[in-house]
Amino acid sequence: MQQTRRSNPVVTALYVNAALLAVLVVVMLTRDSGPLVSPAYAQQQPPIAGGSGIFIMPGQFSTNTWGCYLLDVDQQTLVAYQYVPGDKNLRLVAARNFQYDRRLRNFNTEPAPQEINELIQKEINPPRTVNPDMAPPSPEGPGN
Repeated sequence: MQQTRRSNPVVTALYVNAALLAVLVVVMLTRDSGPLVSPAYAQQQPPIAGGSGIFIMPGQFSTNTWGCYLLDVDQQTLVAYQYVPGDKNLRLVAARNFQYDRRLRNFNTEPAPQEINELIQKEINPPRTVNPDMAPPSPEGPGN
């Protein structure tokens, strides 16, 4: 008995789809500017609060006082502006170059970093203590 092969249209369509997908994968992998082979550069990402080394962030200075901070990374400067509702403008309230501030290790902070280190060392190596529930051993020996 000889079995005849019939052409099933669904099987044929699946083979054609698989062939087209294979062609698309080859084209995507061999493209010069394809998404799979292009390197990721940080410069291509949009900045969140600024760009080109200058960043701006809104801020609340007190309960009813609003403004913004301007950070210039290249000049290492932080500037604060307050919005004055009556005048409808921004007023410069503070500016500071933080070039040397970054070198400070412990200024106006509590507890000091050395105290934190000592606490960590105490947690790592706790001091030996006598169990308060146990009575100290008798100097005369057991049973006396």
